[in-house]
Amino acid sequence: MDTLSTKYGSKIKGILEGFDRIVFKGMLRPLCYTAGMQIFLSRNKILNKDYKEWISAKSAAIVADAEEYTKSQCKTDIHYLPSCHIRKEAAAHDEQNKSGVQSGLIGTFSCVESCNTFKAVFDREAGFPQLRPEVSRCKHLYFYYDHEDFGFMSIRLQTWAPYEIQIALNGRQWLKRLLEKSGSQYILEGNKFLDLEDYELAQQLLDGQLDTRWVDVLSSFLPKVFPSMPTLLGEDLSYTWTLWQSEWARDY
Repeated sequence: MDTLSTKYGSKIKGILEGFDRIVFKGMLRPLCYTAGMQIFLSRNKILNKDYKEWISAKSAAIVADAEEYTKSQCKTDIHYLPSCHIRKEAAAHDEQNKSGVQSGLIGTFSCVESCNTFKAVFDREAGFPQLRPEVSRCKHLYFYYDHEDFGFMSIRLQTWAPYEIQIALNGRQWLKRLLEKSGSQYILEGNKFLDLEDYELAQQLLDGQLDTRWVDVLSSFLPKVFPSMPTLLGEDLSYTWTLWQSEWARDY
């Protein structure tokens, strides 16, 4: 029983129910475990003793691509954040307020953060370096958009193997864009709709988000944020996507 609707029904103009925060993680499964990464290196004729040089070069190439992309879209460099404790979303909102971006890439931010990766360690018994899993720190890139289809969103890319990626969307920001395309008026404050011209249409649009072909949508961002992936890692690798966080909200 919906007690709020029962108690305050005469004062409620409408109800919205659907996605709020949605976060996906993408993994290159063959590279996520030591044996798989070792097979990848062997197939590409990369010796364990050269692993550090190889991964550093790949990271530099990924950052260079992001720098070029950011300059072409925003006319700015990547914004370096000196601490992992800085709120990236707040920094992105500040940048949007300064730049006035209404649609597209707001900016790219880089930050050194903890990561799961690998390290080549000399093995006395084997007589040569062996690959080992390691919790380390590396540069991560954050791409913030006010996307033409999905509204305010972000993509986080780890620049060291196994190149984990995280894509954060928001159902209410997404709905905002859908309402704009339909021509239906609304009042939005932050992530909260205060009023809607057509509540029934808004709910239909929210319901339609459930029919999304997620693999196609999430993979469509890769050419922008990781364009060199086929060149650096080969044509046969693809991301496996997992829904990491999902918030379902009801607004009165």
